[in-house]
Amino acid sequence: MADLGQAVAALKEALDALDERLADRLADLAHHADTVDAARRQARAARRHAAEASEDLSAAIADLRKILNEPLASVKE
Repeated sequence: MADLGQAVAALKEALDALDERLADRLADLAHHADTVDAARRQARAARRHAAEASEDLSAAIADLRKILNEPLASVKE
């Protein structure tokens, strides 16, 4: 019977160790998911900022083209 008791105790220790490893792995995966979510939020914000910058740049280019295509005003002396 002592052998059975030792086997049960060893099994309990092994299950406790496995449970701890599983909890650690789940925590790592949760952290990883949080990191991925944060990266996605940053990518969305970067895309939005890039689109806004592109629109601003497009407007500036259009203004420059307009200025360059305007005839020079005659200089009065």
